Amino acid sequence: MEAVLGKIGSVLLGVGGIAVVLIVLLVVIIIASIRRRDDFVNVDSATRQEIDSTIKTGRRLTLAMRQASHRLMQVEIKKEIEGLCKIAESMFEMLRKDPNDLRIVKQFITYYLEPTHKIVLKYVELATTRPMPADAVSILDKTEKSFKSIRTAFLQQKEKMLANDVMDLDTEIKVFETISRNMSMDGDSGKDKNPPPVSTSGQK
Repeated sequence: MEAVLGKIGSVLLGVGGIAVVLIVLLVVIIIASIRRRDDFVNVDSATRQEIDSTIKTGRRLTLAMRQASHRLMQVEIKKEIEGLCKIAESMFEMLRKDPNDLRIVKQFITYYLEPTHKIVLKYVELATTRPMPADAVSILDKTEKSFKSIRTAFLQQKEKMLANDVMDLDTEIKVFETISRNMSMDGDSGKDKNPPPVSTSGQK
């Protein structure tokens, strides 16, 4: 296949640079399509079920957090909790589009989302208890301050997923550069640097 493409590239180089660019772009598109097809094939039914189950588990946790926050009177705290839910749910959507992020999302749910879910529910329970326990104010204040740190931790986990996308893009660029370089080399090698002299036998 590479040899055929190399010959095609050599011929097109004689036609013009635009044709070379077009063939390179075509090859890149073909490679990208093959990769997407391979990714789809590699995601078997068991893996797809695991992805769906993971997303379902995560959404159940964010739903419980969101519903619990509706009992609060503090608007700012409700916004903080809603923000955490949105970050988590955006990660679930990224997982649905890219199954390679499954491990990151599962770890996120286990080590970040589940503990946060417990913190939010306990916070809401304590904040809405009447009469409020004597030491509740200091505990609630400490919890409220921790929400910003939790948000930072959530964003760091999402950044890992984005970093994977950047690496994928970088790989595609390197493939493009390699193919383009090979096309240029094949074109140069196909050129006759010492063309035969023009016959003058018919000239007077």
